[in-house]
Amino acid sequence: MTSPSAQRSAARTWLAMVPMLLGVLIGALAISATTTALPAMRQDLHMTDAAAIWIVDIYPLALAVTLVIAARAGDQFGRRTVMVVGLAGFALFNLIGGMTDSAIVLIAMRALLGASEAAVIASVVSTIGAVFHPGERVLAYGLWTATFGAGSAFGPVAGGILAAGPGWRWTLYGGIPLAIVALILALLLVPNTRTTRPPHWDPLSIVTSIIALGGIVYALQHVATQPLPAIAMGVVGGVSGVVFVRRQLRLHDPFIDVGLFRIRSFSVAYLRIIASTGASAATVYLVSLHLQDARGETALMAGFALLPQAIMIALGGVLAPTLLRWMSSNALTIVALAIQAIGLVWLATDPASLMVPLLLAGFGYGVIGTLTAAALFDATEPEQAGQVGAIQEVGFALGSGLGVAVLGTIAVVSGTMRFAFALGVGAALVGIAAVLDPRFTRSSG
Repeated sequence: MTSPSAQRSAARTWLAMVPMLLGVLIGALAISATTTALPAMRQDLHMTDAAAIWIVDIYPLALAVTLVIAARAGDQFGRRTVMVVGLAGFALFNLIGGMTDSAIVLIAMRALLGASEAAVIASVVSTIGAVFHPGERVLAYGLWTATFGAGSAFGPVAGGILAAGPGWRWTLYGGIPLAIVALILALLLVPNTRTTRPPHWDPLSIVTSIIALGGIVYALQHVATQPLPAIAMGVVGGVSGVVFVRRQLRLHDPFIDVGLFRIRSFSVAYLRIIASTGASAATVYLVSLHLQDARGETALMAGFALLPQAIMIALGGVLAPTLLRWMSSNALTIVALAIQAIGLVWLATDPASLMVPLLLAGFGYGVIGTLTAAALFDATEPEQAGQVGAIQEVGFALGSGLGVAVLGTIAVVSGTMRFAFALGVGAALVGIAAVLDPRFTRSSG
C-alpha cells in the first residue's frame, strides 16, 4: 500500500501542474487570439501584408530560437526560477505591446513575448520529464495538449470579441492578470528542479542557431515577393545551420544534443511533430483569413468557426492515453495523422460548413501532440530530460512558425486557388509523416 507521505508527495506533484498548465494556456491564447484580431491590428496600425504575417509568425519563431537557451538556464538556475522570469516578462511585454501605436514595436513585443513563453514552456516540459514517471508522462502531456487546445479554442473567439468590442489591444492586456496568477502559484507549488552538473554555455552555438532559424524562416516568408533578399537570407541561414550542427557534434557538452536524432524513433516522432503542428497552425491562420477576406465574416464569427478544431485538439489530447489501451502508440499516431490529413483535404474543397473537417483536423492533431511528445522521452534517458524537453518544444514552435510561413507563402502566390492549394500541401506533408517508419529504437552510433 502507498504510504500517506507518498500520497501527499504525489498529490503535490500533480498540483504543480496547475501553474504549469496555466503558463501553457497563456501561450496558446497569445497565439490564437492574435489570429482573429489580426485584421483589426492591420487596419489600425496600417500594416503591410508582410508585416501582418510577422505579427503572427514572430512569436513562434522567437519561441523556437530561445527555447534551448531557456532550457539551459533552467538546468543551471532552476526551472521554476526561469519560469517565473518568463511569466514576469510576459506581463510586462503584453503591457508595452498593448500601449504601442507602432507596428514595428508591436512586432518586437511579440518577439519578446515568444521568448518569455519559451522560458515558461521549457521549464514546464523539463519539469514534467524530471518529476513524473514514464507511465505518468502520457497523462501529463495529455493535459498539456488539452490545455493548449483549450487556449486555442477560446483564443480566436476572445480575439474576435475583443477586436469587435474594446479593441485588439485587449488581446494583450488580458494576458497580464493570468501571468501574475501563474507566477504566484508557481512560486508556491512548482519544485525548482535542475541538473546536477551545470551546463556549458557556448555563444557561437547560440548565435548560429538564431541566424539559422531566422534566415530560413525569413527566406520562406519572402521568397515570393522579394526573391533575391530571401535567397540570400536562406543561404546565410543554411550555412549557419551547417556550422551549428557540426559544432554540436564536436562539443563535449553540446548546446543541442543532435546525436539524439540518431535514434530513429526520436527523429521520426520529431518530424511528425513539425509536420502536424505546422499544418494545424497554418489551418488556423488560413481559415481565419479566408473567412474574413473571402466570405466577409466578422472576426468574431471567424473565431466561433475555428472553435470545433480547438475543442477537438483538447479532446484528442485527453483521450490519447485511453486509446492506447486498444492500439500501439505508433499505430494510433498513424491513424491520427490520417484523420488530420482527411480533415485538411476536406477543408481544401471549401465546403459550406467547415465544422466536420475542422473536427477531424483538430482531433487528429490533439492525439498526435500527446503521443509524439511522450515518444521523445520514451526514446531517451531520464537524465536527458532537459535536452529532450527543449528539443521537443523547438519542434512544436518551429513547426508552427514554418507552417504559417510556408503554407502562408504558398497561399499568397497561388492566386484564386490559394486556400485550397495551401491546405492540400499541408495534407500531403501530414500524409508523408504518417508513413515514416520508427521501428528501430536506437542506432549503433
